Order: sequence, then structure tokens, then C-alpha cells
Amino acid sequence: MQKLSIRLASGLTLANGHSSYRSLSIGDHKKVLPPTASRILPITGEPLHRTIPLLAARLVRHEDRLDAIATLVNNIPNEQVEIMSAEIDQLVMEHLEMGVMMEQLHTQFSEAMSFIRILCSANTVTKDIMFDINQTLDTTRAQVMSLRRAQQEALARERDRNLVMETMAAKIQELERQLNDK
Repeated sequence: MQKLSIRLASGLTLANGHSSYRSLSIGDHKKVLPPTASRILPITGEPLHRTIPLLAARLVRHEDRLDAIATLVNNIPNEQVEIMSAEIDQLVMEHLEMGVMMEQLHTQFSEAMSFIRILCSANTVTKDIMFDINQTLDTTRAQVMSLRRAQQEALARERDRNLVMETMAAKIQELERQLNDK
């Protein structure tokens, strides 16, 4: 198994008084990095002699802010903290209830979406059935019109035949009269 260890830049003295150096060791190999590389902060690329005091100042500034916040919190009366704690607990409970309601709404919404999908497929099937019915009705209408024309033609032929028969009967009667008169 290989061991990787990196130490601080050479030539710096740490707060505990120890001098440090930078080395890279992987397995049995050890390499000392050049002093210029060890004096630059790897993250920002800034020189360490500028970065360390800035970091220390920021730490102190943030420490003061944290102390001020702690003082403010410690000065809040216990009754007010208990009231705020109860209100926070109430908000947490309401949030949990809201979560349960949201889950129920999600379930109802999912069921509604499934029902809507079923209705859409039923609507598609209904449209197909209506299309088939309309085609059948169109075919039936055409057949009815054809039958009406055939019926009208048959009635016209029957009227013509009846007219011819009446005319023939009248001629036969006239001929019979003429024969009887002679």
C-alpha cells in the first residue's frame, strides 16, 4: 500500500515553533519540492506570506461575530425560548402534516391522471365507434335512397300499367258496344 504525505512549505515556522518543509513521498520514493512551489497556496495560487495574515484576520473577525451571536442568544429569556421552541415544534408538525397532505394529493393526482388516461382511451374508442356508425349510416342512407328510387320507379310503372289497362278496358267496352249495336 502506498503512503502519501504532504507537509507545509520550507522555511516557515509554525505557531508551535517547529520548522516545516514540504516533501512528497509515495511508497519508497521521496521527493523534495522546490521552495517556490512551497510558498504558494495551492488553492488560490497566492503567496503564503500574504494569505496567512488575511486568513488569521478573517478568523478573528468571524470569531467576534460568533461571540456576538452567542451573547444575543444567551440574553434571550428562557420563557421566550420555550415559546419559540413550541412555535418551532408547531411549525415542524404543520410541515409534517403538509407533507402527508402533499403525499395524499400526489396519490389523488396520480389516480386522477390514470382516470383521465382511461377516459382519453375511451374517448378514442368512442370516436372510432362513432366513425364506424357514421359510415354505416351513410351506407344505409344510400341504400334507402336507392330503394326509394326503385319504389318510385315501380309505382310509376304500375300507374302506367293501370293507365294502359284502363285505356284498354275502355276500348274493349267501346268495341263491345259497337259489336252489340250492329
